[in-house]
Amino acid sequence: MIPQPGLTEASRILYDKHNKKYEGGKQSDQPLDTDEPINIEQIELIEGKQKEDIIDFIQKYEDTEHITHHKMTIEELEDSLETRIKDKNGLTTIQANSKLSQEKLRLEEELNLWLITYLKELNYHSYLLLLCVVLCFIIYFMNIDQPIYLFLGLFLLAFTFVSWFFRYYSTKRSTSLMKLYKKLIPSEANVIRQGEIFSIEPFKLVPGDLIQINEDTILPADVRIIESNQLKINNAQFTGEPEDLLMTVEPSGSSLHQATNFAFCGSSCTSGNGIGVLVNSGLNTSLASLLKSLYLNSRTSKKSLLPKEIGRLTVITSVIAVVVCILLFLLGLILDIEFDANILYSLGIILSNIPLGVFFTIASSFDISFNRMRKKKLFVNNLDSVETLGSTTCICVDKTGILTQNKMSVSSLWYDGELKDASVNYQTFEQSKANITLGYDIRDSTFKELLYNFILGTTASFNFNPTEKQIKRHIAKKLKVNPTNLSSKNYQQNKDLAENELREIEKKKPFQLQHTQGNQLESSLIKFAQPLKDIDECKRRFPIVSFMAKDEFGEETSHSCEISYNSDSKHSIFVRYLADYTVESSKIHYLVIIKGDPEVIWPNCNTILVNGEDRMIHESWNNMLKVAIDTLAKNGEKILAFANIIKSGIEVFDQFVVKDRLEYSSCRDFRFVGLVGIKDPLRENISSSVGKWKRAGSLSSVSVTKAIMFTDDYPEAAAFIAKRTNIFSEESKTNLDMIENGMSEEQAFEECDALVVDGEELSYKLEEQDLQNQSTNDDDNDTVKKDFLLDCVSKDEVVFTRITPSQKFLVVDACQRLGHNVAVTGNNLSDLSTMGIADTGIAMEDGSNTLKNAADMVILDNDFSTIINGIEDGRLFYDNLKKSIAFTLSSNIPEMFPFIFAILFQAPLPFTVVMILVIDIGVNIIPSISFAYENPEHNILLNKPRNLKHDHLINSKLISFSYLQIGVIQAFAGLYTYFIVMNDYGFKPSTLIGLAGKKGIIPNSYDEYNPSVGTQTTVIRGNTRVNSEIPQKFNFNSLDNNSIDLRLYFYDLEPSHWSECRWYNDTPKWWAKNIVYDDITICYRSEALRYAQTAYLISIVATQWANLIVCKTRSLSISQHGISNKLANFGVIFGTLLVVVLCYVPWFNKVLGTRMIAPPHFSIPSFPFCIIIFFYDEGRKMLLRSGIEKETGKLIGWVAQNTYY
Repeated sequence: MIPQPGLTEASRILYDKHNKKYEGGKQSDQPLDTDEPINIEQIELIEGKQKEDIIDFIQKYEDTEHITHHKMTIEELEDSLETRIKDKNGLTTIQANSKLSQEKLRLEEELNLWLITYLKELNYHSYLLLLCVVLCFIIYFMNIDQPIYLFLGLFLLAFTFVSWFFRYYSTKRSTSLMKLYKKLIPSEANVIRQGEIFSIEPFKLVPGDLIQINEDTILPADVRIIESNQLKINNAQFTGEPEDLLMTVEPSGSSLHQATNFAFCGSSCTSGNGIGVLVNSGLNTSLASLLKSLYLNSRTSKKSLLPKEIGRLTVITSVIAVVVCILLFLLGLILDIEFDANILYSLGIILSNIPLGVFFTIASSFDISFNRMRKKKLFVNNLDSVETLGSTTCICVDKTGILTQNKMSVSSLWYDGELKDASVNYQTFEQSKANITLGYDIRDSTFKELLYNFILGTTASFNFNPTEKQIKRHIAKKLKVNPTNLSSKNYQQNKDLAENELREIEKKKPFQLQHTQGNQLESSLIKFAQPLKDIDECKRRFPIVSFMAKDEFGEETSHSCEISYNSDSKHSIFVRYLADYTVESSKIHYLVIIKGDPEVIWPNCNTILVNGEDRMIHESWNNMLKVAIDTLAKNGEKILAFANIIKSGIEVFDQFVVKDRLEYSSCRDFRFVGLVGIKDPLRENISSSVGKWKRAGSLSSVSVTKAIMFTDDYPEAAAFIAKRTNIFSEESKTNLDMIENGMSEEQAFEECDALVVDGEELSYKLEEQDLQNQSTNDDDNDTVKKDFLLDCVSKDEVVFTRITPSQKFLVVDACQRLGHNVAVTGNNLSDLSTMGIADTGIAMEDGSNTLKNAADMVILDNDFSTIINGIEDGRLFYDNLKKSIAFTLSSNIPEMFPFIFAILFQAPLPFTVVMILVIDIGVNIIPSISFAYENPEHNILLNKPRNLKHDHLINSKLISFSYLQIGVIQAFAGLYTYFIVMNDYGFKPSTLIGLAGKKGIIPNSYDEYNPSVGTQTTVIRGNTRVNSEIPQKFNFNSLDNNSIDLRLYFYDLEPSHWSECRWYNDTPKWWAKNIVYDDITICYRSEALRYAQTAYLISIVATQWANLIVCKTRSLSISQHGISNKLANFGVIFGTLLVVVLCYVPWFNKVLGTRMIAPPHFSIPSFPFCIIIFFYDEGRKMLLRSGIEKETGKLIGWVAQNTYY
């Protein structure tokens, strides 16, 4: 494996071995010292989670794409890419067009993969719906006179493909990948072809093109640098290092990520100019490959738990449908039920078990939660992660910018052996009318030297470029209009003037409030120095030194004597002119400034500046410096050290080495100048936000939530900030406190309440355990190796300081091994591996664009409290989704029960297949979606977080509630309604049992029922055809025989089998006759079945309204929760009006088979069952609440344990 910047050797070894042991998602049998290369197709996943560091990705990218261009000479590049580099002619037009055709073929291969991805979105419900389509067509061809089944089949087919595409669209990654990729590259690029410069779209670039690179250019592809004029590239998106990299043109013998002659797609040019030859373009660049890896792997990531839960729903309901369907189909064959009727019953059973609107409901709930979170400054990239965030038990958070405001300022100085208070800026001192004193003497010679080091040892500068939004606001304010209503004409006319006015306003601000270009740490130094010295003038007076060195063309190129800070060296170097630099360089003296971490700077100094004089460093100075560092650290300050040395030109240039990158070979014999302490103020209310999180899950017998802080500060500073932010409780004893009081490190580790772990210490401990394991020849030493980390994260309060990205990765993995659901924050691609392994990856608004697009979520205000709000919303989303699914599934039983009843008792079918669609797609949709707007039942954050492995969205308790409790009551309500309506139209309940299987003879049209006619004649009950026809079963599902008096048809039934018809001439006509179908009499006709089926439909709607009320809460009484959900109330009104329209508009009577039922049949028979549902569930919840311990939230009662879903 390649070395990684910022990693100790031990950390590199452990990180690489850790990945190898889990390659392919399981333990490897290879020994740990194996150095076998890994192919990109073998990217390791642990339980579906990406485990790669960004540096490892680049290495794999380099290997698999055969990237060796950074190692090639110019001649080799010309041969490899078939282009002309030396004369800067580039490709010919014919060459470019030929290569572009090849690139298009590769793009088409990508598109073919998208089709495969689309096909993978099929699930069990899709297959069952397709089966229903087939059954509909079978029924239609067996009953040509019933076209409704043809239309139903076509509708289900269309619905299947629409929902299929809907799921694909909501989860697809490839097309969003293309959109994301286009966002990260420029809209056009300057290319050199045949010696001429063209401006073209990036997707028309091909390998071998020469690209012009100027300041502020975003690279459109991966390029090898062939010309550099002080060219600096910011590769932070890939390396994580914030400093710009000075580009060289010489071949590099190092790995790709270390090469200074190679720039990645999406990187930016910050200064200088140059030319690069394009190596990879389009979807073959490093950036595109990285994004494809992130997005395609995220499809199988552990983070996407909700699709798995929905998958469980489809499996459970599909199994129920298939098992019941097969059993009853076989029973139908045994009972000699007509084949077409048997097919119809099978269709109804399958369709009733598919919650047709559930996917639209879930998608709508996602959208509602997404908008709710966005209003709270949390932008969701991956909708599946909303529910996962709600299950978070551990937050691993970076201190800077989240717990603090990332508004750094100088607060302390240490020089002349004394600690000085520098919290008062000199400009503030001058302008203040209050009696403020300075803690430092601006006339002190050492202070002046330190001040010059502040200015000359930074690259930051004051810079303000108004954004378009700021300009529009300024213009709108002047014109007294709303910025959104500002016309483009007014904007263009006033743009330049507004820009100048905004810059003038900026200049009048105090230096502390002005915008700067550069990182916050350096910005704090120039804001402190500017009131005392003009930094621009000072840098012009003492510019950075440049020197000439020959490149591989034999041409001399300029190199700037400047080495940026990186996490590996932990220092930066600047060389500045001290005199007139037009004379011979050997006579000029230069100031070499080194800035960085005190533990790096101090050992390279042999003198210290005291009161303007150089003094030798002795032991007492070591002690004084240690005291100063401890004091600053305990105040929570970041610490930087400054040192310098004056050298001649020859000495300087001899010690600068141009290899793969610029290096300074002699970091010693410096003069130490001083320390600076920099404070970053904490966010307002951060302590209460962290405290709120630590109290989360307090309704549990054990502490279940924790926050782990990552920081670059000294351990003492980290402990100070941890206590100020409430990550460490005020009364907690840290291991640092105990060690300071004389306790051993091991004992302090065991007995402390709060633990501070330094990155170097962590590396040493892990390396020590690794060596111990090797000495015992233990093949499986990873468990032992990570025991130290497990012990660390097992502490309730823990902070990690100065750790590397790979160590951060191991910390998160250790938390997950303890059973935590981990959310991790990050702001550049060095955090990518950690966010990849985390259950929820959260990017910062000011972080890398690539990381923000790859993360699950983005915090728009970089505030810790926003994460807590997101967790609350995630929990609320999960709770409300449970309620919505419970509500939706409850209607499955009353929909399925009529078909079971019809088969078992061979009775006329109480419900139709078409009406299932009315319930699932028409009535249930809005109420189901409305649950997303329900308020939490109580302080939801106090509940114990969901256990992702055991607490499923669809569990046995929810199935029991929906199917066996509420669903059964609804089914009985429908059956009771069915019997009532049929009885009112002449069919006693006892008569209906077996009636569909009974045979009879169709009477003549003129026959009239006569109950007094005996059975010994050729005319029985008025039927004159009893001896001339063969008895057959009556087809209740056909409309052809609607007008037949079934008392004549079933002539062998005694008059006592029939009830008296309730509706006669003294009632409205449409109560007794079907006015839509030629005034057909309803009583004693099969037409009565249509009215009973319509009443059954209405009974489901009515009981669903009761179900809607009881599903609003899982434990609280509705009297405590209320019914203030406006969308739910609207859903009740809409659903009721919908069935009214379907029943009483004649067109729907013909299409859907509904009827204009009499008002006494409209929900009145089912109303008592609505009351039963309400009081049954209120009683259940009362017993449930009494079975929950208030202190711990533990379920102790039988009802609570078995019905709290």
